[in-house]
Amino acid sequence: MSEIKNRIEDIKRRLYDREDTVSKRSHEGVLHPVSHTVNNEWHKEEKPQEDFMTRKFKKAPISIFAKFFIGACIFFVGAIVFAVIMFSTGGSKTVSNDNIDIIVLGNAFTKGGDTLPLQVEIVNRNDASLEFADLIIEYPSGASDNPNDVVRVPREVIGTIKSGASITRNIKVVLYGEEKSIRNVKISLEYHPEGSNAIFTKEKEYPVTISSAPLSLLLDAPDQATSDQPITIKVTANLNTTLPPAPTMLQMTYPNGFIFESATPKPLFNNSVWSLASLTPTNPVVITITGKFVGQTGDEQVFHAYAGATSATNQSLVNVVYTSLLKTITLSKPFLEADILVNSQDSMNPTVSSGDTINGSVHWVNNLSTRITNAQIILNMNGNALDKDTINPLEGFYDSANNRIIWDKNTVSDLASIEPGASGTVSFTVKSLSLVGLGKNIKDPQIIFDVSIRGSQPALGSSFQDVNNFSKKVVKVLSDLQIASSATYLSGSMPPKVQTETRYSVTWTLSNSANAISGAVAKSSLPIYIKWVGLDSSTGEDVSYNDVTREVVWNIGSVRSNTGLDTNREATFTLSLSPSSSQVGSVPQLMKDVIVSGKDLFSNVVISSKYGPITTTLYNDSNFKPGNDRVVK
Repeated sequence: MSEIKNRIEDIKRRLYDREDTVSKRSHEGVLHPVSHTVNNEWHKEEKPQEDFMTRKFKKAPISIFAKFFIGACIFFVGAIVFAVIMFSTGGSKTVSNDNIDIIVLGNAFTKGGDTLPLQVEIVNRNDASLEFADLIIEYPSGASDNPNDVVRVPREVIGTIKSGASITRNIKVVLYGEEKSIRNVKISLEYHPEGSNAIFTKEKEYPVTISSAPLSLLLDAPDQATSDQPITIKVTANLNTTLPPAPTMLQMTYPNGFIFESATPKPLFNNSVWSLASLTPTNPVVITITGKFVGQTGDEQVFHAYAGATSATNQSLVNVVYTSLLKTITLSKPFLEADILVNSQDSMNPTVSSGDTINGSVHWVNNLSTRITNAQIILNMNGNALDKDTINPLEGFYDSANNRIIWDKNTVSDLASIEPGASGTVSFTVKSLSLVGLGKNIKDPQIIFDVSIRGSQPALGSSFQDVNNFSKKVVKVLSDLQIASSATYLSGSMPPKVQTETRYSVTWTLSNSANAISGAVAKSSLPIYIKWVGLDSSTGEDVSYNDVTREVVWNIGSVRSNTGLDTNREATFTLSLSPSSSQVGSVPQLMKDVIVSGKDLFSNVVISSKYGPITTTLYNDSNFKPGNDRVVK
């Protein structure tokens, strides 16, 4: 250990020794010698002396943040100097909307339809003038709140309003609306600030309260109604002030679920527009509208009544509304409900064929949460196609004097007391008149069933409150569209002979009873052994034959009512028969069933009928003899 320590000390001594004992050692591998002059002793390096002034004024380096701060200070100082100079020299004049006053002087109340004078004063409190100034006036054209229904007075050119100056203009407006409603007159000032091309606008609204409308409307209708039940709505128009010279109309808009039936007086246009020309302060106009709803329980149906002036070009539309009114009616279930079923179907538009038996029924139900007593069902029947002699009331009583069937507790015990939710059915039968061979013309044949059901609802103590329901069903009777087919002998063998041609003339005859028909077509087909010869040139009807399908088609088109009585429609064509030996002794068919179809325009239902096949038995040929219809050899 002491030996190692001595070595370290020896190295330390040689490191600080003045004599170089290391450099004298030999070095191998040096490419070329390089000599260096090295002092033998350590020397202290001396820095150049700086004078006092140099050290005093020597600056430290400036950071980027300091530079930014110095620049901001310079900009701020410059801005203050610029503002002071501009303010002191009056070099800039600013304009603000806050320094423009629009003052409206006039009555804040007016009667609807009266002319309201207003005075508008505009004051410019800016240091600069307002150039190219225009005054614009807008106000509602009627009682509607639609922002597009406004009157725009032609803009008035004012020109320049100097600093500190004011201008005054007089205007007149005519406002409409319901009593106590507020209508806003909008005053706008458009201008250019002095020395600028920019357009600025200063606006102000002046509210005016309508003290009374020129006319008032009253809509009298129930708050609730039942679907498919008749409802009456009464609209009353009363005149309060003098009306403008333009034609005054009342317009109704109906909800989608309302079906208009009639009105008194009759409307002028579209079942919804009436004239109020006869309206005076002492003579109100009363309009009664009758219809029914079609919808679901809980639906809200909204009626909207408008009264006002129409345009000169379209008097069927109120375009300046003086007053308007809304009425909401909610559809609800009837207290005591009765529905009519025709042939077990609850159809909105039932139809039957002429002469058919109608199996009718009335289904009733108590929708109240309380008991109903002494219920009575009355079914009234009428219509131009009703066969009164066939009415069968079944469990009811037929009142022939009033043409109605009555069911009550004396005939149906269940009607004595009906518990909440209880239901039942009463039935009847009746026939429609047969329109064929009736001997008279019936237009729009129909049978109308009108049922009412009423009863008493115990309310307080021994008092009772009647509840009732009315239901109506119109059964339309279909027209009798029929076709007959007949054949007569033309030429050839008689009776028909094997492999010998016999020609027959076939005639289709059309008949139709009560209702007009559209798109009628008759079709039949030929057996394989029958040949189509051609159409009779005197027919004048559109008849065609298809060689592939072997089908004969008569495109009839429209058919008038009473065709076959007042007018005739026939089509005649020729067929050829060359019988085979396999047909000997038989009576061959000349044509298969003929089917005619078309749309009944009264009932809006497609109807059809069929006439059986025709054979070589020529019933309509006066020269035909028995036995001449069978094929011989």
